[in-house]
Amino acid sequence: MTRWLARLLPSRASAQIATIVVGSVLLANLLTAIVLLVVLPPQLRRTAFVPPHATELVALARALHAVPDRQAREIVLDSAIAANSRIARGGEPVPPSGRPPPPPDRDMLEQIAIELSGVGVPFLLPGAAGEPGPPAVGVRLSDGTTLNISPRQRLEAPPRPIVFHLIITMASLAVLLAMLSWWAARAVVAPLERLAASVDRFDPDRDEISTLGRGPAEVRRLARAFGDMASRIRKLLDGRTQMLAAISHDLRTPITRLRLRAEEVPDRDRRRAMQADLALMERMVGSALSYLRDGRASAAMTATNLAALLQTVCDDFADLGHGVVYEGPDHASAICDADQMTRAVANLVDNAIKFGGRTVVRLEDGEPGLIAVAVEDAGSGIPADEREKVLEPFYRSDTARTLRPDSGFGLGLAIVSAIAEAHGGSLVLSERPGGGLRAVVAWPRGPVPSASPPPATGER
Repeated sequence: MTRWLARLLPSRASAQIATIVVGSVLLANLLTAIVLLVVLPPQLRRTAFVPPHATELVALARALHAVPDRQAREIVLDSAIAANSRIARGGEPVPPSGRPPPPPDRDMLEQIAIELSGVGVPFLLPGAAGEPGPPAVGVRLSDGTTLNISPRQRLEAPPRPIVFHLIITMASLAVLLAMLSWWAARAVVAPLERLAASVDRFDPDRDEISTLGRGPAEVRRLARAFGDMASRIRKLLDGRTQMLAAISHDLRTPITRLRLRAEEVPDRDRRRAMQADLALMERMVGSALSYLRDGRASAAMTATNLAALLQTVCDDFADLGHGVVYEGPDHASAICDADQMTRAVANLVDNAIKFGGRTVVRLEDGEPGLIAVAVEDAGSGIPADEREKVLEPFYRSDTARTLRPDSGFGLGLAIVSAIAEAHGGSLVLSERPGGGLRAVVAWPRGPVPSASPPPATGER
């Protein structure tokens, strides 16, 4: 039962609150109406169907019945007709058709008959029964006098059953309650939405989760709890970073001692193998130190000739004999940190050279409002199921471990991804048409606040 009700409720908390409030009030009113209809005496229920003009006729008939003298009754009747043009003498009842009149007319006649008991007999005038509008009614008094009265507006709608009025009332109440409940629910839920937005934007390197000055006490308490949790996360990250940086820094001393001892090894082949291992360890420590040390530096976002920056990177690699070419405009301005973007592009180019040979660097227009730098190679590429994983620190794809066992430590693409995120963008890896890897760094053309990524090492 609970699951069934849960499926009927809307997904948003504000809509759920409004639905529960409106539904509860309407259900209470409906039960009250049912009880009233069942408990209400029949006479009072019938009174609800007697229109005003019939009440006037009942009052006049009683007044005439109370006058014993016939001549005096005629004077009273003439005065009533002169004062009310809707009252007239005479009138014949509707000929019997074998069918009872509609429920509203029948209830009205029953109630008038009760009120005129011993005074006269009410009837409907011909053409009135079942027609739109309240019917014209007449009465035959005990002395044989017949009179009738027409409604104030003959074309007005006929009296509705009391259930109809209840439905209209409840519908109007539902609309009003829905509006008020929605406003009240929004007042309760809005602080939660602001808190959720603050948590979504939270960056442990630079942001604080805002504490709410308004809203229910429970929501303010939840915001403070999130803020305390964010502080603990930040302290945990700081402690981890400091610990790893200290370990990496302290490893340099024994590596240096091992290097000196390796120089004393008489066997040349063994000496070279030891020196190669020590050099690998030193590069690993250096990469880790750089990653940890510079992971939270501020990005200097300035207007940069991105085309010239890319051409310079390509020329530097070409001077070393690598097949790297630039394709794009001669001038293109963008807001970025020139040093970080140089490291990012150099990382991608170095990666492409190691695993793909000839490399093409393109400056492209990304989605509206974005600028994109694409680096393509003709290598074996990265399997689709590993493209997200290679963006994580210290992860190396199977291709990198197989083709280049000494290629790096899994920080290269992670660094590029961090630089892209610091610029408010992203690094997307895909397959190049014709084979190979296509890496695209895209970020907004305008300035964005950023937390700095680590520096470059050329790795996949």
